[in-house]
Amino acid sequence: MTVSVTDVATELGRPTPDLLVTEQWQSWILRAYRLVENRFGSTKFATLDGSIVDEVVMVAVSEHIRAWRDTTASQYTVTVDDGTVSRKYDAGIGYLTIPDALWELLDPTLGLDGAFTITPYATPDTPTTEAWL
Repeated sequence: MTVSVTDVATELGRPTPDLLVTEQWQSWILRAYRLVENRFGSTKFATLDGSIVDEVVMVAVSEHIRAWRDTTASQYTVTVDDGTVSRKYDAGIGYLTIPDALWELLDPTLGLDGAFTITPYATPDTPTTEAWL
């Protein structure tokens, strides 16, 4: 597993960041690898194709960085005649996550769960003559 901060910067089309941001990105890369290992267990994680795991980690971390901002606060002010109302909203992007589509790249059988746990149709019985004897 070989995703580096330089790889992520290249994926984002940005220069390699300074030391503090580099450490933050490295932490997110390690966290993404742990997410994959925790989901599959260490035995299955060791058998996964390393290049696909790297791709999943790269995409997940890149998307997390694209959505992340230093400040997530926004303030809206509305003024009507002599009155003013201000609202301030804080919204973080939350934890680093790996979307379902990327999990399916690692294990295609993960996407086979359908809406039904039973067969949603009937199959006709084949008649036998033994039942009439």
